[in-house]
Amino acid sequence: MQDNQENNIPEQEQQKSPEELLQEKITDLEQKITDLNDKLLRTLAEIDNVRRRAREELEKSTKFALSSFVSDLVVVTENFFLASENAPKAEIEKVPAIKNYADAIVMTEKELLKVLEKNQVRRIYPLNQKFDHNFHEAISQVESEAEEGTVLQVIQAGYTISDRLIRPALVAVAKPKG
Repeated sequence: MQDNQENNIPEQEQQKSPEELLQEKITDLEQKITDLNDKLLRTLAEIDNVRRRAREELEKSTKFALSSFVSDLVVVTENFFLASENAPKAEIEKVPAIKNYADAIVMTEKELLKVLEKNQVRRIYPLNQKFDHNFHEAISQVESEAEEGTVLQVIQAGYTISDRLIRPALVAVAKPKG
Protein backbone atom coordinates (compact mmCIF):
# COMPACT_ATOMS: atom_id res chain seq x y z
CA MET A 1 0.00 0.00 0.00
CA GLN A 2 2.81 2.35 0.80
CA ASP A 3 4.28 1.72 -2.66
CA ASN A 4 1.03 2.88 -4.19
CA GLN A 5 1.05 6.09 -2.20
CA GLU A 6 4.63 6.78 -3.17
CA ASN A 7 3.68 6.21 -6.80
CA ASN A 8 0.95 8.84 -6.53
CA ILE A 9 3.43 11.50 -5.42
CA PRO A 10 5.02 13.31 -8.38
CA GLU A 11 8.66 12.47 -8.97
CA GLN A 12 9.85 16.02 -8.22
CA GLU A 13 8.29 15.98 -4.77
CA GLN A 14 9.73 12.54 -4.07
CA GLN A 15 13.17 13.98 -4.71
CA LYS A 16 12.65 17.00 -2.41
CA SER A 17 13.61 16.89 1.19
CA PRO A 18 11.03 17.50 3.91
CA GLU A 19 12.69 20.88 4.59
CA GLU A 20 12.27 21.91 0.94
CA LEU A 21 8.65 20.81 0.95
CA LEU A 22 8.07 22.72 4.17
CA GLN A 23 9.74 25.84 2.71
CA GLU A 24 7.54 25.63 -0.41
CA LYS A 25 4.47 25.34 1.79
CA ILE A 26 5.61 28.37 3.83
CA THR A 27 6.25 30.34 0.63
CA ASP A 28 2.83 29.36 -0.71
CA LEU A 29 1.12 30.40 2.55
CA GLU A 30 3.05 33.67 2.63
CA GLN A 31 1.86 34.41 -0.92
CA LYS A 32 -1.73 33.67 0.11
CA ILE A 33 -1.33 35.98 3.13
CA THR A 34 0.03 38.72 0.85
CA ASP A 35 -2.88 38.23 -1.57
CA LEU A 36 -5.43 38.31 1.26
CA ASN A 37 -3.81 41.43 2.77
CA ASP A 38 -3.99 43.10 -0.64
CA LYS A 39 -7.67 42.17 -0.99
CA LEU A 40 -8.33 43.42 2.54
CA LEU A 41 -6.61 46.76 1.86
CA ARG A 42 -8.54 47.19 -1.38
CA THR A 43 -11.80 46.38 0.38
CA LEU A 44 -11.03 48.86 3.18
CA ALA A 45 -10.17 51.52 0.60
CA GLU A 46 -13.43 50.84 -1.22
CA ILE A 47 -15.37 51.10 2.05
CA ASP A 48 -13.67 54.44 2.76
CA ASN A 49 -14.57 55.65 -0.74
CA VAL A 50 -18.20 54.59 -0.29
CA ARG A 51 -18.34 56.38 3.08
CA ARG A 52 -16.78 59.53 1.60
CA ARG A 53 -19.16 59.54 -1.37
CA ALA A 54 -22.15 58.96 0.91
CA ARG A 55 -21.02 61.80 3.20
CA GLU A 56 -20.56 64.13 0.19
CA GLU A 57 -23.99 63.20 -1.17
CA LEU A 58 -25.56 63.84 2.23
CA GLU A 59 -23.83 67.23 2.45
CA LYS A 60 -25.00 68.14 -1.07
CA SER A 61 -28.53 67.01 -0.29
CA THR A 62 -28.55 69.03 2.90
CA LYS A 63 -27.16 72.13 1.18
CA PHE A 64 -29.50 72.00 -1.76
CA ALA A 65 -32.64 70.65 -0.11
CA LEU A 66 -33.54 74.21 0.74
CA SER A 67 -32.94 75.55 -2.78
CA SER A 68 -36.63 75.85 -3.58
CA PHE A 69 -37.37 77.54 -0.26
CA VAL A 70 -34.41 79.90 -0.69
CA SER A 71 -35.56 80.74 -4.23
CA ASP A 72 -38.83 81.96 -2.78
CA LEU A 73 -37.13 83.71 0.13
CA VAL A 74 -34.81 85.76 -2.08
CA VAL A 75 -37.87 87.39 -3.65
CA VAL A 76 -38.82 88.64 -0.19
CA THR A 77 -35.24 89.78 0.38
CA GLU A 78 -35.25 91.74 -2.87
CA ASN A 79 -38.54 93.38 -1.86
CA PHE A 80 -36.83 94.63 1.30
CA PHE A 81 -34.02 96.07 -0.82
CA LEU A 82 -36.58 97.78 -3.08
CA ALA A 83 -38.41 99.19 -0.07
CA SER A 84 -35.16 100.58 1.35
CA GLU A 85 -33.96 102.01 -1.95
CA ASN A 86 -37.30 103.64 -2.81
CA ALA A 87 -38.11 105.04 0.60
CA PRO A 88 -38.77 108.79 0.53
CA LYS A 89 -35.58 110.01 2.23
CA ALA A 90 -36.82 113.56 2.85
CA GLU A 91 -40.05 112.36 4.47
CA ILE A 92 -38.22 109.85 6.62
CA GLU A 93 -36.08 112.55 8.20
CA LYS A 94 -39.07 114.84 8.88
CA VAL A 95 -41.45 112.39 10.57
CA PRO A 96 -40.12 110.31 13.51
CA ALA A 97 -42.77 107.59 13.06
CA ILE A 98 -41.79 107.10 9.43
CA LYS A 99 -38.10 107.09 10.43
CA ASN A 100 -38.78 104.32 12.96
CA TYR A 101 -40.65 102.36 10.30
CA ALA A 102 -37.82 102.80 7.77
CA ASP A 103 -35.25 101.79 10.41
CA ALA A 104 -37.28 98.64 11.12
CA ILE A 105 -37.26 97.74 7.42
CA VAL A 106 -33.47 98.23 7.25
CA MET A 107 -32.94 96.14 10.42
CA THR A 108 -35.16 93.35 9.05
CA GLU A 109 -33.28 93.45 5.76
CA LYS A 110 -29.93 93.12 7.58
CA GLU A 111 -31.18 90.25 9.74
CA LEU A 112 -32.53 88.46 6.68
CA LEU A 113 -29.16 88.83 4.95
CA LYS A 114 -27.39 87.45 8.06
CA VAL A 115 -29.66 84.39 8.05
CA LEU A 116 -29.05 83.84 4.35
CA GLU A 117 -25.27 84.20 4.73
CA LYS A 118 -25.30 81.83 7.71
CA ASN A 119 -26.87 79.27 5.38
CA GLN A 120 -24.31 79.94 2.63
CA VAL A 121 -26.70 81.97 0.46
CA ARG A 122 -24.89 84.82 -1.23
CA ARG A 123 -26.37 87.80 -3.04
CA ILE A 124 -24.87 88.63 -6.44
CA TYR A 125 -24.97 92.33 -7.20
CA PRO A 126 -22.25 92.80 -9.86
CA LEU A 127 -22.54 96.52 -10.58
CA ASN A 128 -19.33 97.79 -12.29
CA GLN A 129 -17.88 94.27 -12.36
CA LYS A 130 -16.89 92.22 -15.37
CA PHE A 131 -19.75 90.15 -16.85
CA ASP A 132 -19.55 86.47 -15.79
CA HIS A 133 -21.84 84.13 -17.72
CA ASN A 134 -21.75 81.66 -14.81
CA PHE A 135 -23.58 84.08 -12.50
CA HIS A 136 -25.03 86.82 -14.71
CA GLU A 137 -27.58 86.93 -17.48
CA ALA A 138 -27.23 89.87 -19.87
CA ILE A 139 -30.63 91.09 -20.96
CA SER A 140 -29.37 94.20 -22.75
CA GLN A 141 -26.27 95.96 -24.01
CA VAL A 142 -25.72 99.66 -23.58
CA GLU A 143 -23.28 101.79 -25.58
CA SER A 144 -20.81 103.20 -23.12
CA GLU A 145 -17.30 104.53 -22.56
CA ALA A 146 -16.86 101.76 -19.97
CA GLU A 147 -14.86 98.67 -20.85
CA GLU A 148 -16.80 96.21 -22.98
CA GLY A 149 -18.52 93.56 -20.87
CA THR A 150 -18.70 95.70 -17.72
CA VAL A 151 -21.99 95.48 -15.85
CA LEU A 152 -23.57 98.96 -16.01
CA GLN A 153 -26.92 98.16 -14.46
CA VAL A 154 -28.28 95.38 -12.26
CA ILE A 155 -31.94 94.84 -13.05
CA GLN A 156 -32.33 91.95 -10.61
CA ALA A 157 -29.78 90.65 -8.11
CA GLY A 158 -28.78 87.01 -8.37
CA TYR A 159 -28.26 84.43 -5.63
CA THR A 160 -26.13 81.37 -5.01
CA ILE A 161 -26.23 78.73 -2.32
CA SER A 162 -22.85 77.11 -1.65
CA ASP A 163 -21.59 78.29 -5.07
CA ARG A 164 -24.62 76.72 -6.79
CA LEU A 165 -26.58 79.28 -8.76
CA ILE A 166 -30.15 79.71 -7.56
CA ARG A 167 -30.91 82.55 -9.93
CA PRO A 168 -28.63 84.64 -12.14
CA ALA A 169 -28.26 88.38 -11.79
CA LEU A 170 -30.09 90.09 -14.65
CA VAL A 171 -27.79 92.80 -15.98
CA ALA A 172 -27.14 95.34 -18.71
CA VAL A 173 -23.56 95.30 -20.00
CA ALA A 174 -21.41 97.84 -21.77
CA LYS A 175 -20.70 97.67 -25.48
CA PRO A 176 -18.43 99.97 -27.46
CA LYS A 177 -19.97 103.09 -28.97
CA GLY A 178 -20.43 103.17 -32.70
